[in-house]
Amino acid sequence: MANAFAQRFMLIVDQLAKGNKKQFAQLTGKSASHIYKICRGMSRPSMGYLQDLYAEFQIDLNWLLTGERSDHATPTGRIENKDLVMTPMFDVQASAGLGQEVITEDVSDYFAFNKKWLSSQLRVSGDNLALVCVSGDSMLPTLNNGDDVLVDMSQKMVHKEGVYLLHTPQGLVTKRLKQHADGLLNVISDNSDFESWDIYPKDLEHNTIIGKVVWCARSI
Repeated sequence: MANAFAQRFMLIVDQLAKGNKKQFAQLTGKSASHIYKICRGMSRPSMGYLQDLYAEFQIDLNWLLTGERSDHATPTGRIENKDLVMTPMFDVQASAGLGQEVITEDVSDYFAFNKKWLSSQLRVSGDNLALVCVSGDSMLPTLNNGDDVLVDMSQKMVHKEGVYLLHTPQGLVTKRLKQHADGLLNVISDNSDFESWDIYPKDLEHNTIIGKVVWCARSI
């Protein structure tokens, strides 16, 4: 079974060679058997090889080695395309219900978005975006169980009513938020079968707004 390093290395193979290990080997000057061994957790690349990957594809070596992303780095590397931005999918679920305990925040994958589309259709930049999976049905019909939502983590203030990702003492939730002039925050479930509640100004420090949900993807 692949270890965490091998799993992150396979994300690089997915990004640069669409998962084709033989093609990735040719692209990076290694034998296919060596790449297979790395992906299976049976071998580790040399530091020289890692430095070559960084120089050629701007891979975030800190993320590859430790799982922690460096500022302004491209974790899985890129073949130069200035029109695309790679957005991380975090290995957490945001409950559309009573709250989903956050156990890990590892990146499970990356998805490419066109910068012009993000700007023209969603009015967001490619910075500070993340994908999170929704669990539960308290936000029906707006969000379904299993939807992947795109969160703009630069929007941490509720300037107008919208759907946000909120970290509460009970866990991570996706809810509609509406803030009043006195600081009171309404936490609203779109599904009337579920209760809504209020967060008073004195409790806001224990209820962190992670960002605003700007788009969702779902299977049909």
